[in-house]
Amino acid sequence: MKKRIRKWINFILITLLMTAAVFILYSVTVYQKEYPDYSTYNTTQNGIKALYLLAREMGFSVRRNHYPAQFVEDAPVMVIYRPDDLIFNETNEQEFLSAWLSQGNTMILVPDPQTLQELWIFQDISEQKKQHEIIKAGNITATWYMLEKGRVCVMDSADAFLNAQLKNSDAAVAFVQALEKAGSTKVVFNEYYQFLQKPAPGFWELIGPTGQLITIQLLLCLVLIAIRGWKPFGRVRNEREMVKRPENEVQKALSGLYMRMKAYPLTLSNYYGYFTQKYSRVLATPGPLADKANRILSLCTIYIEQDQKSRKELLTLVRQLERLEAEMIGSLGLEGGKGRWKKRKP
Repeated sequence: MKKRIRKWINFILITLLMTAAVFILYSVTVYQKEYPDYSTYNTTQNGIKALYLLAREMGFSVRRNHYPAQFVEDAPVMVIYRPDDLIFNETNEQEFLSAWLSQGNTMILVPDPQTLQELWIFQDISEQKKQHEIIKAGNITATWYMLEKGRVCVMDSADAFLNAQLKNSDAAVAFVQALEKAGSTKVVFNEYYQFLQKPAPGFWELIGPTGQLITIQLLLCLVLIAIRGWKPFGRVRNEREMVKRPENEVQKALSGLYMRMKAYPLTLSNYYGYFTQKYSRVLATPGPLADKANRILSLCTIYIEQDQKSRKELLTLVRQLERLEAEMIGSLGLEGGKGRWKKRKP
């Protein structure tokens, strides 16, 4: 009954832990229930989640950014849709976005027509532009500006990229063409300019999905060890002396099981049979070592035949057999048990 209750408790604890892990993973990717317009999280007609899913379905490795441009790393292509002009025009953002572009990266910008003239990026484009190229896809125009080191692709008709109109417009084709021309499969959609912000990535974000999975697995292992204990099959805890003998795995497993069942005569019988079979020739040879062995084996026989239940006496007899085995191996000049027992040098 106790074992059954313990199993149920373990099952409940593991279930709660796994539920907590799922909740943590969910919480780090979902920030609020109602998302602002123009966000890749927004599934309403004013969101662009369809655009985000389209890029992923077309084979691009997409993710979202929630941090200032200072922390944007490993993002060769950045999609910025209708950025808030106040956040986008901050001095720090200008500085770090310019540095990001100077690394040869590509920005795909879909500006809001109402704030188009207020964005600082167009001033930089006019100062650094080497050449430009206009590409049309239906009623969508994409203008590519080649700067000194980076590139900026400005796409018009911002409303055509919304969930409500993407299916019936040429924006999907134009957007995929722009991603292909950018020349990288890694694409980040910037949510920082949609007020889905975090000041800086924490430890959980820095270790990434792989590190998060490893951390959760380690926590699971620690909980299981704390609940169950480190108790391998066929081994009795706190009785390490009983597994130092050079026995095979079956004998160790049987001895461990007998000990757990408190069948002490069977445990000793297992060791007794192994010992007499392995050292039968030594026991049959007259001498002080054989006499000593016969005395210990006689005590073992009495213990087994009388079906005694003393654990202390059992351990004493087993240790005597181990010491006796060490003496026998030493007298024969052997190295038994993969170097466990070696003959001492005089």
